Amino acid sequence: MRNILSKATAIVAAGALMSAAAGSASANEMEKFYKGKTVKVVVGFSSGGGYSKYCFQLVRYLGKYVPGNPNIVCQFMKGGGGVKAANYMYNAGPRDGSIIGMLSDYMSVAQLLRPKKIKYDARKFSYLGVMVPANPVLMSWHTGKVKTLEDLKKIPMAVGLTGKSSAGGINTATMNTYLGTKIKFVFGYGGTSKIAIAMEAGEVEGSISSWVSWKSRAQAWIKDKKIIPIIQVGLKKATDLPNVPLMLDLAKTKEDRAVIQLISGGGPFGRSIVGPPGMAKYQVAGWRKAFDMTMADPKFRSDAKKRSITIEPASGADVQPIVDRILNTPKHIVAKAKRDLGIK
Repeated sequence: MRNILSKATAIVAAGALMSAAAGSASANEMEKFYKGKTVKVVVGFSSGGGYSKYCFQLVRYLGKYVPGNPNIVCQFMKGGGGVKAANYMYNAGPRDGSIIGMLSDYMSVAQLLRPKKIKYDARKFSYLGVMVPANPVLMSWHTGKVKTLEDLKKIPMAVGLTGKSSAGGINTATMNTYLGTKIKFVFGYGGTSKIAIAMEAGEVEGSISSWVSWKSRAQAWIKDKKIIPIIQVGLKKATDLPNVPLMLDLAKTKEDRAVIQLISGGGPFGRSIVGPPGMAKYQVAGWRKAFDMTMADPKFRSDAKKRSITIEPASGADVQPIVDRILNTPKHIVAKAKRDLGIK
């Protein structure tokens, strides 16, 4: 018995040594590649919005934990509600680890709903980590007539949007279709910051953006109650919005709920970081470790809090399987969503 235990102990110890050696080799490879390099974080939206705030916060600290300590910068590539950046990373961008991405949380959902415009397979990106999940929240301006969801079912409200096929466009179309709201779509704005200006100027009465984005860029408006949360979109309510209705909870039939669950699938991805398809395994492991260490950094956390940037991280390994669940949505549910929402 003692010999068996001794052998088992030896095997475990040998395994630990092999794992440590593999980790050391990976760190050495990372350092050799990244030392003296500049890494770009391709952001699928314009600067000045919620995505940019999270990107700038991340790059202040992330390079410290990547072996080789590369310079990391944000590169903005807006277009198609994040589709342009995802298409670029999948088809044209370098795959050697010199770029990573902060792409749309709607990326997997868009792949099912807008296949003609999608030139990527979300399953083939490497998910490196999530800074925070993000529920989109529809807000009304305080001087408008709409104060509650019930008001919105009776009173039309003009909502500023970037485009019909953007996440905001699809979310608001879903509200009108399945909840009976009376949202009037005003398309063509170049980003959430421009919609906010239009709302303050009275051009539109409402805007939809992620709750974490609202908190990071409109803290004064929230404090002064200049914006009123009407409804949120996600798989579960944001912890600090317990009294704001969740679209998923208001589905009238089982099939309607399945559609709304698909539309709400971007929530867990929030502000996430991905690597390009074909990224080397040692790089995926190295970036995931660096991301996790950044999220645990007390200075990073303190700085984020001062900037009203919420951090509720999840590991890349945990979030990757969610992509498969979304893309395995039954075909008849996807067809119903496209038919009901007028998506061609």
